[in-house]
Amino acid sequence: MERLDGPGCLAISGEISGLYRQCFAEPPWYETEADFAAFPGKLARDVERPGFAAWIERAGGELVGVCFGWPTPADLSGHAIYEELQRWFGPDAVALMTRDAFEVVELFVAPAAQRRGIGRRLLEAAVAGWPRAWLLTSPRAPAARFYRALGWVRAGALPERALEMLVLPEGRGRA
Repeated sequence: MERLDGPGCLAISGEISGLYRQCFAEPPWYETEADFAAFPGKLARDVERPGFAAWIERAGGELVGVCFGWPTPADLSGHAIYEELQRWFGPDAVALMTRDAFEVVELFVAPAAQRRGIGRRLLEAAVAGWPRAWLLTSPRAPAARFYRALGWVRAGALPERALEMLVLPEGRGRA
């Protein structure tokens, strides 16, 4: 496993984008060609977030897993997803769930490399040392069952996006 900063991710953005395509072209995701075309730009914006960090896994030199995110900012204003979370759960609840938390933005493992512990290792590295962590996922995705098996719990749903928010109970991310 390797930890990358923003420039490190950008240096391999073609590989990351290719793996993203492999992982999100199938149900329940059904990303479109426009989504895949937009991903490198999204990644370039994401690496600029304060505290951005990524972890990757290779097998035989090939990229097989990626996990990245950043600390949730104390000021949740001005970001659409945080404002949407506050509408659904209320500002106080969102503040409690996201304060001093690592926000897992993406975690994906090549379909052929799944069920080998790669996702678990990447996720554990991402949240190590954080008092709490959170993420959004589709409740229909196999990943939702994966997260729950690792101790993540459902905080609630965002029906407009067909997503649910999962949180890692406080203290579970500490190394």
